[in-house]
Amino acid sequence: MNDESSPVRPLGSDSERPGLTVDPQADVGSPALALALATGDRAAVGEALRDDAVVVPILDRGDGTPQIQVFPTPEGSVKPYHLHLFSSTQTLGEFLGDAPDRAFSLRRRDSLAPFIKRHGDALQQIVIDPAGPSHVTLGVDETLALLDPQPPADDPTGLFDETGAGISGEALHALGTVEDPGGYRGIGIEMNLPDHWAIIELDEPEQRERQIREIVKQQTVKLSDRSAPLRRDLREKMIEVADKAEAAGGKAMAYLLLPGQEATLALNVTLYWHDLGPEAGSASHLQRIQDRLGANPGPDDALTRTETLSGPFLRHIRLTHGSEEVGGQDVPLLLIDYWAEAPGKQSVARLAFSTPHVGIRDEMLRLTDKVLFSTEWILGRPSEDAPTDAAPEAGPAEPGPATPAPATPSPAGV
Repeated sequence: MNDESSPVRPLGSDSERPGLTVDPQADVGSPALALALATGDRAAVGEALRDDAVVVPILDRGDGTPQIQVFPTPEGSVKPYHLHLFSSTQTLGEFLGDAPDRAFSLRRRDSLAPFIKRHGDALQQIVIDPAGPSHVTLGVDETLALLDPQPPADDPTGLFDETGAGISGEALHALGTVEDPGGYRGIGIEMNLPDHWAIIELDEPEQRERQIREIVKQQTVKLSDRSAPLRRDLREKMIEVADKAEAAGGKAMAYLLLPGQEATLALNVTLYWHDLGPEAGSASHLQRIQDRLGANPGPDDALTRTETLSGPFLRHIRLTHGSEEVGGQDVPLLLIDYWAEAPGKQSVARLAFSTPHVGIRDEMLRLTDKVLFSTEWILGRPSEDAPTDAAPEAGPAEPGPATPAPATPSPAGV
């Protein structure tokens, strides 16, 4: 945070490199958003926010990585900050006046919506073109509703297949440095899961146990006190599963806690992160994984590879049965694994999904695909103290902002 005298404060890390300097040109931004503001058409404002890039002011946080600016609210406000968005660099320049910080970034809803969700508790309002005669003020929930179109009425999950995530210009720049010595590389992956997913942090033992207790409590809320032994057994089993996942390189687990019409929809995912070091030979780490998975396919296996701007990924689908330890040997399970090559090609992330709903395979794939395309690579630069040929875990990396992990490019390339 800046000191108390600063008129502008940063909130969250959300970019990869210093932004562009504001040049007051009306043609840099969204003409559709400017027109919607001029006509006072809030529906058109929402459409422009969904379809176009919006100008966002940014600050350098001091370590060479910029982040979105937020502005203090008047004294007495319920929340401390406003988020200001702009239809063009011209309206941003008019707002900044003589302010020395004049950098900006172009953002699409795919990076803007997660930022607002993460920091919504601190945002009083979102104001578009605050210095203009046709400014529009939106609440946090209203903005998120405008950024996220309503799902089809027949989609019981509230998630629909819209995987055309955009990649910002800053992200493209960072991704373009992964082949350079000292350039950015993937050091982690972030799952941006909706509220109805319960997350367990596997690398935080105390927090992990608290999160498991909360999940069990939520899932058994309708049971009587006489079900205490069942709750205890369920907690112990979940802790055992979490311990095994953590020992195998798991970073996080998540359970879908979305009630269905007659029963809870069962789906869980474990995030694994594998630091494999520099590639050896001509084959990439992901290619070696693909060769291994495709060597002895089962009769119901399906292995596909997809190339995206932020790297390739594999989707491996197979059928199996539950564990004999809990009497689940007769329960069919649908397993869906996504293997994604991190930028820099020294690490591989794996999202491993499991569900007993084999009868609605297509619906489950639609949901898991959506989860994959909501993830973001966490980018960083290798430490100057670490050997350049060392594996990622050999030395700390300078953390950088996130960029969409396997995402398809937007038409404008922003």
